[in-house]
Amino acid sequence: MPTIEEVLHIKLEASDPTIAGALHTMLCDFPFTHLVNTLQFTKPEVLVIGCTTYSSEITERVKEAKEHNYGAVYVCASQYTDNDKHEALIAGARDFFSYPISKLILQRALQDYLTNRTVDSSLPRPPKVVAVMGARGGSGTTSVAVNLAACFAKDGSEVALLDFSRPYGDVATFLNTPSKRDRRHVARDLDLINPAYITSTMYHHSSGILALVAPEITMGTGCVVPETVSAILIAAGDAFETIVVDMGSRVDAALYRVLELADASLLIAMPTKPCMNSAKRFVQTITAGGFENFCKLSLVLTGCVSGNTLSKFEIEKTIGVDCITCLPEDQKGTFIAINDGTPYCHIFPESPLSDSIKELAAHLVQHDCPNTAPEKDE
Repeated sequence: MPTIEEVLHIKLEASDPTIAGALHTMLCDFPFTHLVNTLQFTKPEVLVIGCTTYSSEITERVKEAKEHNYGAVYVCASQYTDNDKHEALIAGARDFFSYPISKLILQRALQDYLTNRTVDSSLPRPPKVVAVMGARGGSGTTSVAVNLAACFAKDGSEVALLDFSRPYGDVATFLNTPSKRDRRHVARDLDLINPAYITSTMYHHSSGILALVAPEITMGTGCVVPETVSAILIAAGDAFETIVVDMGSRVDAALYRVLELADASLLIAMPTKPCMNSAKRFVQTITAGGFENFCKLSLVLTGCVSGNTLSKFEIEKTIGVDCITCLPEDQKGTFIAINDGTPYCHIFPESPLSDSIKELAAHLVQHDCPNTAPEKDE
């Protein structure tokens, strides 16, 4: 039997009898949940809201619940728009589900919250999910993601590296992995996604990285949509201490979902004016899309050389995000590592670039990301 600390006290609110009955049955079946009714004095920690058609009233209810210190709020609706989902998540919902919902998906979501709630945070540890995204192609996003994952795996623990770059991804090339299995195999049926299945689909690299690679040929989103992203991250979260996500440089619904779920997000850019402008537009775009949690977003500069005419202050002012490190350029060494299919920091462990990547990993373990919001243009 679960202990008191392992039980989630949940309040269910659903006006539609069918939705209410289905969610009630699921929640009562989970061994770690307890439904709280209005006659009980136990304060619920989690609120599950079910509705037929999403409305602004649900948004206000989510905000109210967060103001009353609910640990997590989940919304489940049968009729809604992408904007409705976005509003609910911005209001504070931990996740948004489409009804009818898979019992397994709901169970994983609640288990993920329960696990994170009971984790001892007294010791420094890597962020659970680190999202790495580029201001534009060629900025070094995949290189940073691969080597950051390798640094996290240095202590012997296995680290997940998820290639969510769209439409194509390069993690398979950087790690010289066979492409027999990729993220399409995981995304075929969300109900089948579990820690064991997702781990079996990943490529086990000698560095300790387990990589979920992108398909060689893909159409459209390449199976990277919000629902798939959530399911994969939940399953991977049960199997790995740390997850590094390579998001590429596309701004879409999948990126917003990863930004919402990530504990730290890194925007990769080079110290050139074209790349700075791209980074500025990137930040402006996600801001216009409703992203507000800039305490988790940091800038990482790549390809830095001495004597660069753009100062760190100018770059931060242009983009509106604090820069936490400048990675020195080593084009030759980087090419050698990529062509060898081995993380750069494993081939050149004592180089200035490797030292900088290790410092970046240590920073993410020991510190919160700078709390910076972009300045709005007048």
